[in-house]
Amino acid sequence: MKKIKNYIPAFILLVNIISYSQNKEILVFDSSTKLPIESVNIYYPGIQEGTFTNSDGKAIINILDYDLKISHIAYEEIIINYKELKNLNTFFLTPKSINLNEVVVRSFNLTKALNYVLENYENLYENKAFEKECNFKETLSIDNKLKRLIVTKVNWWSKSYKIKHLSDLKLRLGSIDFNKNNPMDIFTDIPKGNIPSNSGFIDTKSIIGSIYLNSFLINFLKYNPNLNAFIENSTANETIVSFTSEWKRTYSYSYRSRGKIIFDKATKAIISFTYEVENKDRITQSVIYKWYKEFSYENINSISTLNFRKNTNNKWALNSFETSADFSITYNDIKHQGNIKNNLYVLKDAQIDKVKNVGLISLSKPIYQNLPKDIVTNSNSILLSNEENNFIEGK
Repeated sequence: MKKIKNYIPAFILLVNIISYSQNKEILVFDSSTKLPIESVNIYYPGIQEGTFTNSDGKAIINILDYDLKISHIAYEEIIINYKELKNLNTFFLTPKSINLNEVVVRSFNLTKALNYVLENYENLYENKAFEKECNFKETLSIDNKLKRLIVTKVNWWSKSYKIKHLSDLKLRLGSIDFNKNNPMDIFTDIPKGNIPSNSGFIDTKSIIGSIYLNSFLINFLKYNPNLNAFIENSTANETIVSFTSEWKRTYSYSYRSRGKIIFDKATKAIISFTYEVENKDRITQSVIYKWYKEFSYENINSISTLNFRKNTNNKWALNSFETSADFSITYNDIKHQGNIKNNLYVLKDAQIDKVKNVGLISLSKPIYQNLPKDIVTNSNSILLSNEENNFIEGK
């Protein structure tokens, strides 16, 4: 009996560890349509840690003794008490209500508003050195069929959320959760021409230049000097502005810009920015040189979206980033539609002055060509959708 008593404290400790690290599946739906909501942020504000739902509205979260916030830019956020969380797993979000008294379509001085953000940037956005633990996800689809799926951990360190030079940041690659890269199967008579390395990617330096809002805004203002902007609608705390440009003509193709920006009314900060560049006749004739086979590539459009949330210092911090491009490849008189997408989800945020130069990503290569050097993260990961799981399993 005495020996059994000696084991009791160790057994209790083990139970506590298991309880503390318990995972829970979360499902999030639209309260009106009852459809799943993608990219819902499920996180603990007290420790700046969490995850996001996939396209099936599903996520896995570690159960901790903190209140949980469930939020999305288009919906009213909800806060779940940690005691209630143990008995709940399905949640319904209500779309943000529009203030009908203020919904008057009227012009908006967008250039002035964006310059205000740049002039007050360090007061509005996080300005201390940080390290963000992120999920990076990349997908490539041809004719609506997945050809590439990569989900990996990336640790992003920066002096502040402001960039002047690439030396201001470090990206460290962690464990790869999924990495499947299939041939495109477009060049049917020359299978070797379909190798994954020929299937394109979004340049890493281009991604870096977009995830920093100051760099993003400077380039946006440079290439969009004359925009038609108007207040689309308004909520109690936000002003939603849409913008579009006239079609412009280069020597070979036409393009225009359009998108949507959500401003926080209290601070005038940008809390969401969606920017699309739409192209007409942007077609390039190319050759698979080894076989002298001609094909054409058309750049149809590109879309980038940045979303922000308040951090523990009451500053706006990047929450998620997405960039995607639609294209087509015509070969042997058959047109194939393609889409490539990169997502960066911030899972955990901490203030860290310095980090070691271990497992750094080469910014001159696409992220999927960087090999993992060390496992540097251990937090929640984004779940795959049913379609993505089927792709990984070869179904």
